[in-house]
Amino acid sequence: MPNAVIDLFCGVGGLTKGLELANLNVVAGIDINETCKFAYERNNNAAFISADITTINVNDINDMYPNDVTKILVGCAPCQPFSKYTQRYRKGGHTDNKWRLLYSFSDIVRQIQPHIVSMENVPELRSENVFQDFVSMLEELEYNVNWEIVYCPDYGVPQKRKRL
Repeated sequence: MPNAVIDLFCGVGGLTKGLELANLNVVAGIDINETCKFAYERNNNAAFISADITTINVNDINDMYPNDVTKILVGCAPCQPFSKYTQRYRKGGHTDNKWRLLYSFSDIVRQIQPHIVSMENVPELRSENVFQDFVSMLEELEYNVNWEIVYCPDYGVPQKRKRL
């Protein structure tokens, strides 16, 4: 069966490019930052949709999937709220709402129920309630959930860092 991927928090399209190189059919990338559009569309074969996933109509996302495909939804929510670098600045907790975006991703998954869901972020996210809630939501929907911390060079990524 053919596949179709929608990339949430797509930015300039690094994940989309990797998915395309793996022969997956990315139909759209969605990001709130309109300045990413030129680079995203220039370097990828997918449409850039400028939208806030906290307010986007989920039916609009679902309508982007063609009929009779394996629906794949991927997302790399902003990592700044969870990174080691910012931990020292949030002794009193999270000070912006970016950390809540994984809940918006969860809401979209819950409503669309794609065949495959994938996300990545910084390793520190694993100890946050929002991540535990995300995993629980996937398990409640009976997804086969697997997560781990990986070292990027082991996967051909030219960055000496770990990712969740």
